[in-house]
Amino acid sequence: MKTTTGSKKIEGSAHIAGVGLIAGRGLGETRFAGWPSEESGEKMCSEVDIDVPAPHAVFRDYGENWSKLEEYNGQVVLVNFWATWCPPCMDEMPTLIQLQEEYGTKGFTVVGIAMDDEGAEAVKPFVETRRFDVKGVGRAINYPVYLGTQDMAEKFGVREEYPSSFLISRDGRQVKRIVGPVYRPSISKAIKNLL
Repeated sequence: MKTTTGSKKIEGSAHIAGVGLIAGRGLGETRFAGWPSEESGEKMCSEVDIDVPAPHAVFRDYGENWSKLEEYNGQVVLVNFWATWCPPCMDEMPTLIQLQEEYGTKGFTVVGIAMDDEGAEAVKPFVETRRFDVKGVGRAINYPVYLGTQDMAEKFGVREEYPSSFLISRDGRQVKRIVGPVYRPSISKAIKNLL
């Protein structure tokens, strides 16, 4: 298997910086044992406020279409690095879907960057068929998903820490780095402040 991310796939497990190795579970099952739910009011991530320019990044989706991060200038963007084999990434998907639904018409978008070594072979069927429970309804991913590369991850400072997200302001500055599943109350407040 060609490794493009420098990561090693570990069946049922994912490495998250600051959180450590978390025991996994099958897709579609309940949350990690011992992990707080968002409803509990406890964060499952590390958030850091930053103020640096967003890097130049070129993305390719699984359909061979190309895009640049600069095309999102004028919008608030949450760039989310994730992988199909990462259980905490699956846990945050309903939140990302809700954020896109709630703020998408107001000048916000989530940009998913899938870091799977298998590329389109793993990502395309996942995005096209996987459904996530959002308030009792099975929902598809409703935001653009691109294939990640090690070079792209390094531009953002991601080192096999999935999920990792970066909130980018309308003027193209990174204002928040989040390692671990995004915490909806906190990220919603930050998005509203930027819109």
